[in-house]
Amino acid sequence: MRSKAGVLLLLGLAALTASPSCANIKEADKNREEARTKGKYHVRLTDKSDEVQGTCKFIRAIQPEYDPTGKPTNAQLPDYYREMAVYYGADTVLVRGTLAEAYQCGPVPLNPDGTPKGLYGQNPQSP
Repeated sequence: MRSKAGVLLLLGLAALTASPSCANIKEADKNREEARTKGKYHVRLTDKSDEVQGTCKFIRAIQPEYDPTGKPTNAQLPDYYREMAVYYGADTVLVRGTLAEAYQCGPVPLNPDGTPKGLYGQNPQSP
């Protein structure tokens, strides 16, 4: 009898821990889709490092060769850089060959759909 209760307890705990992770995966998938369909149009690509470095906040490097879904072709690279940048909140991408760096040059980071993130309790659209 005790082993049945233990098994049921373990199954219940597993179900409770799996539920939030599924929600996180769904939210991440939704954010990636928004970045792919809407947000990428709000990101600027540049190769002029003097305009970006030192004046904008560095977010992260974008290295397509390490993408688990496969390396994009040369024709797909600009859209790939924009999608990844807006997914992480950047509004500008500094491109150097096949390596790119995402920067935030605007006042606030971007949401995956391209809208500006606001501070807690503030509307980012209002002055």
